[in-house]
Amino acid sequence: MNSRTKFKWIASAMIICVALAVIYVTKAFIVTILWSFLVAYLLYPLYAYLLRITKNKQVSAVLTLLLVFAIFMICLFVVLAALASEVDALREAQYAPQDMINNFLICVTDFAERYIPDTYLYTEDVNRAFEDFVKRIPNLLSPAAGMLTGIAAKTIVYLMQFFVAILLVYYLLIDGKNTLNMATHLLPERELVLKFLDELKPIYHSLFNVYLITCLLIGFIAAIGFFLLGVSYPLLWGIITAIVALLPLVGANMVYTPMALYYLLIQEYTTGVAILVFGIIFLTVIPENIIRPRLAMQSASIHPAITLLSFAAPLFVIGAVGIVVGPALYGFLLAVYRTNIRYEEEKAKEAAIGDKAAVS
Repeated sequence: MNSRTKFKWIASAMIICVALAVIYVTKAFIVTILWSFLVAYLLYPLYAYLLRITKNKQVSAVLTLLLVFAIFMICLFVVLAALASEVDALREAQYAPQDMINNFLICVTDFAERYIPDTYLYTEDVNRAFEDFVKRIPNLLSPAAGMLTGIAAKTIVYLMQFFVAILLVYYLLIDGKNTLNMATHLLPERELVLKFLDELKPIYHSLFNVYLITCLLIGFIAAIGFFLLGVSYPLLWGIITAIVALLPLVGANMVYTPMALYYLLIQEYTTGVAILVFGIIFLTVIPENIIRPRLAMQSASIHPAITLLSFAAPLFVIGAVGIVVGPALYGFLLAVYRTNIRYEEEKAKEAAIGDKAAVS
């Protein structure tokens, strides 16, 4: 083994060790980085549209983040307004008039006189139990204090991850495309890598963009439908429907089905049946059979089973981050498979052209 080969092996080993060390020291932010990549990828079409208007990368990125933040604040305001309204209603309502309280007290007194023996026999035991409980209060407060400290520490970590995610999304929007182009220049077999990326782009578009846009449209349709049907807080229920639609194996039916059952139970049969029919047609059948296929027409065709597995299976293994990791891994393997097929087809065509040239 000559010195050049030794140097390559040593350099490769050193690079691998440094890469592993970087992953280790960054492990607390790995999930944050993955979510940042997903958010930046989803927001890139909006960023590109604003870039064509502003002609400035920094301004476009800031406007994109501000727009998303404004939408988030509107959703939060809707939720808080609904909660405040319900709290006020609970304060003003009188669910326990005096007659009900008196009847309840009479029932409790009758029950005690019939089934509870004389309490003086157990007074000493009750006092002893109370004294033991008071003595244990300090021991109970100690774990509670530790729990509060842990929550406070995690809150600081979550805030740090949130700010890191914002900065990552900002820089990915500005420099992500250029970084990817530079990386392809450094890789061997650049032509093959570009073919792979050409296959990967429509697959990821179908798995991420089409999926998200469909869920947002479901939420929008739900809000309009609930408003027309007279459901309280239609915008809030539209937001909840959009969020629930993002979850595999759950879907919008987990919102409109219980809602319809509720109205049927309170004997508002017309509203209940109308909500059920509206949900089945406009929140399930039309989105899955018309909207999603229309949006996916210009992207890669992916079998529904692969889409279901890519989103659902990883959730049971690695948790919520599986929504990012699962489609990314499945899409990557599918792109590798299709790139290989295209490469073999091109080789077969070149061989056929070569045979024809040789014969002529």
